[in-house]
Amino acid sequence: MTMRKIFTAALLLLALAAQAYAAGGLVLVKGGAFRMGSPSSEAWREKDEGAHEVTVSDFYIGRYEVTQREYRELMGEKAFSFRGDNLPVENVSWYDAVNYCNALSRKEGLTPTYAVNGRSVSWNRQADGYRLPTEAEWEYACRAGTDTPFWTGANITPEEADYYGTYPYVDGQGGEYRGETVPVDSFAPNRFGLYNVHGNVGEWCWDIYGAYDGERKDPSGAERGRWRVTRGGGWNDFGKHLRSAYRSAMPPDTRVYNIGFRVARNVK
Repeated sequence: MTMRKIFTAALLLLALAAQAYAAGGLVLVKGGAFRMGSPSSEAWREKDEGAHEVTVSDFYIGRYEVTQREYRELMGEKAFSFRGDNLPVENVSWYDAVNYCNALSRKEGLTPTYAVNGRSVSWNRQADGYRLPTEAEWEYACRAGTDTPFWTGANITPEEADYYGTYPYVDGQGGEYRGETVPVDSFAPNRFGLYNVHGNVGEWCWDIYGAYDGERKDPSGAERGRWRVTRGGGWNDFGKHLRSAYRSAMPPDTRVYNIGFRVARNVK
């Protein structure tokens, strides 16, 4: 058996181990160690993507980005830039995402994860309710066992993700620029069963943005800072901004037409 076949078989086993599903459209991701960030050889890498070893515990994460129907039914009407029940939410701040997680927890009889006092938010790590994924969890789930710039491999096309398709990554195949979001179940899922981790809308994570600080278990971001991390890139981003390691950050009260979120939960 060639090394390529052995690697492919290993990825398949990893995918099968990950794809145990819970109620509410969550995927059980089995934790493990991985190389977070990008190697120095990766084209268009940023200075804040230094590769380092990280270990994450088992966790649940949404198979899809939160939809407008889900958000509206729980939180009431919201002014979205694009309208459609199965389109992802956008124009939601990090605080909106946190409040949605708590509201969903209460609806399902779970312990809310966040204590919100004005603009101060603390995370009860023992709570069984819904929450935002950490940046490390997000990248681990996005990569789904890969170490390439995208879970799709060395490149990604507009037939695989919703982004500014006329500006592909490096020498990749260009294509359609849709200029809008697409339904959350568009395109093929990655090996963990997650849809649209690249493109469509960038996704809020829990973390305060800051420099990586080496090998850690279940990291959760900087202790201090003004901005929160978003990951994945959106419908109007260039191909280089969809990379698994690419980091973006915004003030937590920002509401823009290309940022949404997906939910996560602890595994008991």
